[in-house]
Amino acid sequence: MTGTIPVVDPARVVSGNDSQASAFFFPGLDAFKLAEIGKFLVLSPHARDRLAVANDVLGQSVTRALRGSDDYASPVARVASLVNALALADWAQENLAVEPQYCLGMSFGEQIAAAFAGCLPFDAAVRMVARIGECELDYFRGAHQELVTQVVTRVPAERMDEVLADLAGRGIFHEVSGRVDQGHYLITLPEKHLADFTADIGKAGGYALYAMSPPAHCGVFAPLRERIAKEVLSDVEFVDPVVPIVSDADGSVVTTGAGVRDMVLDGFVRPLNWLSTAPALAGLGVRRLYMVGLDRMWYRLSATKGNFEVTPVNQAGVLRHRRI
Repeated sequence: MTGTIPVVDPARVVSGNDSQASAFFFPGLDAFKLAEIGKFLVLSPHARDRLAVANDVLGQSVTRALRGSDDYASPVARVASLVNALALADWAQENLAVEPQYCLGMSFGEQIAAAFAGCLPFDAAVRMVARIGECELDYFRGAHQELVTQVVTRVPAERMDEVLADLAGRGIFHEVSGRVDQGHYLITLPEKHLADFTADIGKAGGYALYAMSPPAHCGVFAPLRERIAKEVLSDVEFVDPVVPIVSDADGSVVTTGAGVRDMVLDGFVRPLNWLSTAPALAGLGVRRLYMVGLDRMWYRLSATKGNFEVTPVNQAGVLRHRRI
């Protein structure tokens, strides 16, 4: 159960550091169709090179596998997201002359950040992403099928406290799985209580956006964390990142390979918190944030716009650029 949620002001943070540092931000998994990234994967030399490695590691064509599926959370789709994001980062470094001082990812994006920061070779990153995806999906076929993670927005903090207190008073399991922005939350709870919960969110003045199944970022998923540690990461060596990684949970700076490994694993059991991480990142002197990859939400948020000058780096923009 959760207690009162602390209120964090997402207003722009002005650091005493006068530096103009930059950071690469890798969003988490997002629904996409092959048509959205296919042209970039074919035309970009960065993407073609990485895609060839991914095809070899998986023993199949990534693009061919995607043609027959719209499951953006499948292992092969996760690899496609990895390839897409890292190829876009390659392009940005070459064409925008940017060398970020920090990087970070939200949720699945932390796995991309670990690869970008050089914590493991690209082929090992492909293998890791695919195996984590397989392990996660297999775990949820037999566990916590009753839970979903509901995304809600525009809920005043005091009203959200009331809604969660009501769940606690009725003995209903729930957990805050993410604080995305002011009034924007991820809440994990049993699906059978979802209709009442979303109705209460509406009465509180908020909006229920969508529910994620399988659920995410919840302490009761500790067995999944342990399983991934044992079955996937036991033979994966993480070296120290060449670009420091900022945690999506608390804004701490991760500078060791062991720390990155723990960060990836903890992402399954700890809530993400962009509302706190954004000002923490700004406090490090970061002024420009490059949103690298598929992103329909993060660049819009008050916590993002209030703290940074934002530069999207996506396949559509790159294809419009005179050099791909």
